[in-house]
Amino acid sequence: MARQLTPLGRILIVLSGLALIGYGLYHWGVLNRIGSVVAPDKRAEGTISKDDFGPPTTGESTSAPPPTSKGAPSGGTRLNRPIKVAIVTWGGYAGGIVANGGFPPNRDCLFSKDFGIQVELLVIDDFAKSRDAFRAGGDKGGVDIMWSTVDAYALEYGGLLRLNPKAVLQYDWSRGGDAIAVDASIKSVADLKGKKVACAKATPSHYFALYVLTQGGLTSHDVTFVFTDSAVEAANVFKAGKVDAAVSWSPDVYVAARERSGGHILTSTREATNLIADIFVARGDFLEQHPEDVRRFVAGWLKGVEQAGANPEKTAVLLSKSFSGVSLDDAKGMLNDVKLPNYAENRAFFNPQGSLVNYHGIFKTAQGIWRRIGEIKDVYEPYQTVDTRFLEGAGEFFPEAAAAPAKPEFEFKTPPQKGASILTKTVSIYFPTGSATLDENAKAVLDTQVVDLAATFGSAYLRIAGNTDNVGNRDGNMKLSRARADAVAHYLTGKGFERNKFDVVGNGPDKPVASNDTEESRAKNRRTDFEIIPR
Repeated sequence: MARQLTPLGRILIVLSGLALIGYGLYHWGVLNRIGSVVAPDKRAEGTISKDDFGPPTTGESTSAPPPTSKGAPSGGTRLNRPIKVAIVTWGGYAGGIVANGGFPPNRDCLFSKDFGIQVELLVIDDFAKSRDAFRAGGDKGGVDIMWSTVDAYALEYGGLLRLNPKAVLQYDWSRGGDAIAVDASIKSVADLKGKKVACAKATPSHYFALYVLTQGGLTSHDVTFVFTDSAVEAANVFKAGKVDAAVSWSPDVYVAARERSGGHILTSTREATNLIADIFVARGDFLEQHPEDVRRFVAGWLKGVEQAGANPEKTAVLLSKSFSGVSLDDAKGMLNDVKLPNYAENRAFFNPQGSLVNYHGIFKTAQGIWRRIGEIKDVYEPYQTVDTRFLEGAGEFFPEAAAAPAKPEFEFKTPPQKGASILTKTVSIYFPTGSATLDENAKAVLDTQVVDLAATFGSAYLRIAGNTDNVGNRDGNMKLSRARADAVAHYLTGKGFERNKFDVVGNGPDKPVASNDTEESRAKNRRTDFEIIPR
């Protein structure tokens, strides 16, 4: 007679079977694949926080680009047709429009007379069509060079890899062209928590929103994103009262804020001056076949930047005549919303050590953001995506600028208004007891968490507020908190910032964020707050 299994025996058999199945899944790598999908890291999937912005953290590659020779590469042939360049309706192209005397090829212009090239600027406002034109190439009815932003280029680079694209020139910074419109209840970034925010997904607007949110102490999951097909639609959704905020561009975002009752602009790239960088990207085959033409294009464009800066009134007239439906007032507004980098500023931007905010840092940060939210999988080093030889080769046309470093752009001559901060970023900077001396750990914290914030909000004041717990004498704590904030400002000034950019405040124990009943809560009060104050 067969012996029946006890309940315990049945359980042991089931567990043994599950163990065998689990081993098989592990052996064949199934568990690893599942894990990589469900939990690519230890944070909730897609959550973006302040730690995702700024300099690379430990473990990320920081390899420098390989050395390149001065000047454009030798070889190739001269082009027997106009260089075809895709642009959009935007004031950042003023340098090239001035150099070309408009959009069509023009033999009576700077490009032709001084640099011996023909250029055709093609307005392709439809993003997909502009990329189709780039894939086709200039010899087949498309374009040789396309517009992009560094953050957007980090998103689309992998999809264009077969074309071996390279960034060759920065033609502007957005300086008010991108903005966040909010309703009357929202006064600071912290007020966005729990709100609906409209923007076009995986665009510079989206990137701008993520940066501002996270620097203000929120994460991407603290708001409800309402994704639209375009930035214009995001502005219209806000104007219709369907969302609490919208990230869009000029002029639509400003019109939406003005036409919605109580609507206003929370912040824009007029404060976050070093975040959205517009660049030109060229096809790799075009660079290889016609390097001398590219070098002359870069040099001619930057000469146009100089002329546009010398005569903004004439430049605005040319923009209004060139762009369809753009009035003279509109053209002036477009020019006010951008900064046109010159030759020296371009060199600094593409040099990994050339400026506090540069191409390499923005590309790497943006790539990490897009990967975090699942928009891309593959990662590339910034130096793989750029070719500075044409910029270096254009140096012969700018002999003084080629040898001179780019100078700081903003001068802070008046103190900031008290209160009215856009956002507050809290950073824990530890000092020895009773001391206001920064140690190496404190300096590292400033380098990774504050320098980028101060540089990105280039035209805004930075209030540095020192805080203490309530242990000890109040007057002593007040003096100590001020001395510590002064030490932070002094360190940041050594990074190249003007001292007047910083408003130093010592709060002592007067502004706690936690009770002082336990050591854990007192530690929270021993903090430094960094507040962004508009000019």
